[in-house]
Order: sequence, then structure tokens, then C-alpha cells
Amino acid sequence: MPLPSEFPLAIEAAPVVDFTPVPAFQPARIVEDTRPDFTDDDLREAFGPIIEQAVRGAVYAKENGIDTYLEPMLRATIRRALAEYSPGSRPFHAPAAFDRFVWHLQALFTSRTYEDILFEKTRRFQVEEVFLVDAASLALVSFASCDPARHASAKRVSSTVQRLAMQLRDEGGKIRSSFELPDERNAISLAGRFVILLAVVHGRPGELVLSDLEFALRRIEDHFREQFQKDGSPLLYPLQPFLEDCLLIQAPASAA
Repeated sequence: MPLPSEFPLAIEAAPVVDFTPVPAFQPARIVEDTRPDFTDDDLREAFGPIIEQAVRGAVYAKENGIDTYLEPMLRATIRRALAEYSPGSRPFHAPAAFDRFVWHLQALFTSRTYEDILFEKTRRFQVEEVFLVDAASLALVSFASCDPARHASAKRVSSTVQRLAMQLRDEGGKIRSSFELPDERNAISLAGRFVILLAVVHGRPGELVLSDLEFALRRIEDHFREQFQKDGSPLLYPLQPFLEDCLLIQAPASAA
């Protein structure tokens, strides 16, 4: 019988287990790219054409462009400066002797003044009176007149306001933009949100006159918006300085 030592080893040696602690899991670090996605030059290149087109559209738009506000404002400012500092300036030369003679004869045979003939021949125009009436009732709100006596008294212009109010609406009830008056005068009307501006113009006004009157109306309604929204606000005298600026709308005076 063989000895136990002579039997082959039936059991293999057990594997060695490593008990060294495993380090805790650490997520991988993400390196952020701090560089911007675009630069100032990229922004200028991208938005430059858009801004340029928007500015051009705002300035040169046919309707509600900046020039529709800026140009009349500049003209109003220049007229005021000229009226205050050089009231006697005359940009035209005096008519020739023959023309003066002929026009004096026309004035004599037509029972008109020479100044009227000169005004007509040189195609002058001048805003002589301006009225603000309520948009709903057509009642007088304020006025200005080149005639000092009429400018100082609302009673003296009341009949004129009533006559203009009767002609202001057409058969359909719409506001007429213009209509003729006696003695070579024309009435121009501009309807705003609160009031209607009526201007009595000597001569034939052009497009510049209309734009200047529109600017004056916008300026008045913007400045007195709160007062217009309150019934019974006394605006006769506060509005007169604004309407007096309209009386400066005229063609350059001719020399006699």
C-alpha cells in the first residue's frame, strides 16, 4: 500500500488575492474652450449691412421717415432765426423799370394794389392766418394772424372761423384738404388726432408748405397731448406762439 506522500497533489495552490484598496472613481476633466465663438469683427461684418439698410430705410422712407420730421424742423428753425435777426433781407433784385410800369398799369385798371400784382407775378405765397379747431365740434381752440388787431381779439376772427368751418367738410362729411377763398386766398386743412389746423394762405402753396404745416400740427399735438385729452383746458394763449411760427411760412419776399 503506497504512502500518502506518494499520491499526486490533487489540490492546486490557491491564488494570491491582492487586498490593496482601489482608488475612488474620478470623472475625467473637461477642458472648456474659453475662446469666443465670434469676434467684434465678425459682428461688424454680420450686422453692418443690416444696420445700414435699416438706417437708410428710416431716414429716406417716403412715409414717416426721419427726413419728414427733420427737414421741416430745420426750415422752421431757420425761418425763425431769419425773422428775428434779418427781417429786412431781400433775396431778389427789384423788378426792371418796364415791368414796374406795366404792373402799375395793371393795378390801376384792375383796382388792385401794385403789391398784389407783384405778389401774383412772382408767385409768392404767405400763411396769413392759422386756426386750430376741435376735431369733433370744429369749435375754435386757438389762432394766430398777421394782422395785429385780429391776432389780439378772438371776436374779430370768430366769423372767419365759422365760415371756414362751414366749408371744411365735403358732401360726404369728409375733411377737405383745401378749398379756395376770395381775394386770391386758399384754405389748407390738416386733420390731427385732437384738432384740425386751418391755414389761410395768400397765393398758391406748394408741397413744402404742406409738410411744414404738418410738422407744426404734429409738434402741437405732441406737446399738448395731455391738455387735449382734458375737456375745457385753456389753450387759446399757450398755443399762439406755436401757431405764430406758421405765419413765417412764406416765399422769400420780393423787392419792390
